[in-house]
Amino acid sequence: MKTLKITFALMLVLWACSSHAQFGEIRGLVTDVDSKEPLPFATVTYDQNGTIKGVTTDENGQYKIKPLAAGKYDLTISYVGYTPYKLSGVSVSAEKVTYADVTMKASGFILPGPTITWEPPMIDPGVTAVMDVISAEEIDQAIERDVVSLVANTAGVYQREEGGSINVRGTRENATLYVVDGIKMTGGFTIPKGAIQEISVLSGGIPAQFGDATGGVVIITTKSYRMK
Repeated sequence: MKTLKITFALMLVLWACSSHAQFGEIRGLVTDVDSKEPLPFATVTYDQNGTIKGVTTDENGQYKIKPLAAGKYDLTISYVGYTPYKLSGVSVSAEKVTYADVTMKASGFILPGPTITWEPPMIDPGVTAVMDVISAEEIDQAIERDVVSLVANTAGVYQREEGGSINVRGTRENATLYVVDGIKMTGGFTIPKGAIQEISVLSGGIPAQFGDATGGVVIITTKSYRMK
């Protein structure tokens, strides 16, 4: 019985070591459009797989939503005495913080708020590593059929021949780590293009949790994982 418990514990440890978190988060600041003062305790709601969830801003008007699987989210911000604000298409990537600040206008009446489409900033403070993100739309439009060829189109990645292995910033071919839905892949694997939600390619500044990667890290999020 003791041997069985030890074996089970070792299996759990090995599983934990081979798994990596594969989530992102949204952070932002909610302020008054005229005074620029932060709005504490404003409500920020979002739809996650058909379930409406929400958080509130802190005393400094800041909010944080995590963990979130890669994909796009619509946010609704409401505050007493202010016109509700809708922010659509906020893009979340694995291992990345997405910033979405909001300014609200005071109103004596509760009127339908504007719907604004989120756009990524020119300089993204949420990226701490050298990262390229390939979205589901880009994957669907690409002529490449396999993951490796898609990754080969990103900066710092070299592929000697189509269908062959890749080198990330001059490292060896076997130095690239592939992580699919949080699980480290060993050996060959195949994923249909239509099943991929997003591919994030980390070619520099690799986070500590991927310490066993001497080259780049390719993080793949599937659409089935996004819907969990």
